[in-house]
Amino acid sequence: MISFGLWNLFIIITIAFLLNRNLRLDCDRKAWQDFLFFKHPFIQKLSHFFSRPIVNFICQAVLVLILTRFLCYAGWLVYDLTHRSDPPYWDFKWFYVASKLAHQHLSPFNFQVFNKGFCSITNVCGLIPSFVYPPNVIPLIWFLGYFPMKAAFNFWIVLHLLATGVVLWGANILLEWKSRAFRTICSILVVFLYGFVFDLQVGNVATFIAVLLLWMFILARNNLDLPAGVLLGIALFKPTLVILFIPYFLIKKRFYLVFVSIITAICLALTGLAISGNSITRFLQDSISGFPLWLNDPSNNPYISMSRIDLRVMGPRFFPDSPFVAKLFSDLIILLLVGLVSWYFYRKQSRNAWSKNIDLSEMVLVSCLSIGINYSQPTSSVMLASAVVFLLNDLYFQIKYCVFSGKRMSIWLLGVCCLLMQTAVIYGGLLGFFGKRWNWKGGELPYLLKVTVFSLPSYAILGITLSVLVLAITSIDQKQVCEFDRS
Repeated sequence: MISFGLWNLFIIITIAFLLNRNLRLDCDRKAWQDFLFFKHPFIQKLSHFFSRPIVNFICQAVLVLILTRFLCYAGWLVYDLTHRSDPPYWDFKWFYVASKLAHQHLSPFNFQVFNKGFCSITNVCGLIPSFVYPPNVIPLIWFLGYFPMKAAFNFWIVLHLLATGVVLWGANILLEWKSRAFRTICSILVVFLYGFVFDLQVGNVATFIAVLLLWMFILARNNLDLPAGVLLGIALFKPTLVILFIPYFLIKKRFYLVFVSIITAICLALTGLAISGNSITRFLQDSISGFPLWLNDPSNNPYISMSRIDLRVMGPRFFPDSPFVAKLFSDLIILLLVGLVSWYFYRKQSRNAWSKNIDLSEMVLVSCLSIGINYSQPTSSVMLASAVVFLLNDLYFQIKYCVFSGKRMSIWLLGVCCLLMQTAVIYGGLLGFFGKRWNWKGGELPYLLKVTVFSLPSYAILGITLSVLVLAITSIDQKQVCEFDRS
C-alpha cells in the first residue's frame, strides 16, 4: 500500500505541474504593457518585487502547499465519510428522516412525529430540533427514502461534488477575463470558501442552492426567464437564502420570471403536502409549534450559537443581558445595510431608465443580504461564489480601463480580506482552536471572544457587502464613460 506521505508527494508534484501550466502570464504581459494601471510607480515596484526569483519561489511554494493541504483534507473527508461504518451524518439525517416519514405518509413537520421517527430511524433519541423546511422540499428529497441511510448518504456526497463542479463551471462563465490564469485563480478562490467543504461534511443543501441561483442568474442575464424562473422556484425550498431574489426581480420588472418561480414553488409545495399526507392548515399549525423548539437549539439560538454568521447575532453577542437593546442593535445594522443597497438599486435603475437587464453586482448584493439578514450557518458562505467572480471582474475592469487608485484598491482589498475570513483558515483554524477550549453551548465562552474572534465571519459578511456596494457605486460612472468611448 502506498503511504500517505508518498500520496502527498504525488499531489504536490501534480499541483506544481498544473499551476506552472495554468498560471503562466506570458501571453497576458504583452497586452498589459499598454495599460495605464501598470504604469503607476507603486504597481511597477510591486511587480518588480514579486518578479524576484526568491519571492516568486516562496509564493509558488506557499500556494502549492496550501492547495496540497486542501486537496488532501477534501480527499480524506470524502473517503472517511463514504467508508466509515457509522458516519455522523449531521444535517443529512434531518433530510433522510423527513423523506422516510413522507414515504410512510407521515408529516415530518410535526415535531412529535419527527422526534419519534428520528429516534427509530437513526437510533439518536432525545429532544431533536424540528424539521423547519417548507413542504416544497419533500419532492426534492423523496428519492432518499428508497435507499438505506449509508447508500443515500454516499449518493448525497456524490451530488455535492457534482454541484461544486457545476458552481465552478458557472463562475468561469461569468468571469470576464477568459485567460487560463484568471480562470485558475477564480476556481481556487471559489473552492476555498469554507461553505463547500463544510456543506459536504454535514450533508446540508447550501451547495445545491448556490448551483440553482448561479445558473438562474446566468439564464436570466440571457433573458431565458422560463428556465430561470423554474430554477428560482426550486431553490425556494430554502427561503432564508432565496426569498430576497423575488423582490429583486420585481424591481427589475421581470414579472414572468417571478410568476414562473412562484408557480414552480407552489406545485412543489402542494406535491410535498400531498405525498406526506398533510394539509396547509395542519402544516402551518405544526410549523408554528415546532419553530420555537428549533430556535432553542444551541446551534440556532442567537444568544448561544457561535456558528451562525448572519448579522442578527451581533446584538445578542454585544448585549446578551438586554434583549430589547440586542434586537434594536441588530435591526439597526440590517436596516442601514438594506437602505444603502436599496439606494444603490434606485440610483442605478433611475440612470438606466429602469432597465430589465441584471448585473452581477446586484446578484452579489442580494446574496450578501440573504446571508446577513436571515438565519445563516457557515454552509451559507457558498453563496459568496458570485462575490469572488465580481471582485475578479472588477480588478480586470480597473486594469484594462482605469488608472491605479489607491483608495479604490483599498476597498477592493477589504473585500478580498473579508472573503479570506470565510475560508477554513478562520473556521477550522482560529474558531476551532478557541471553540475546543470552552463549552460554548453551556455559555462559558468569554464575552471578549464572542464579540471579536467568533464574530469575524459576521463582520466579514458586513465587510463584503459594503466593499461590493462601494465598488459597484464607483463603477457606474466609469462603465458609462467606457461604453460611450467604445461606441
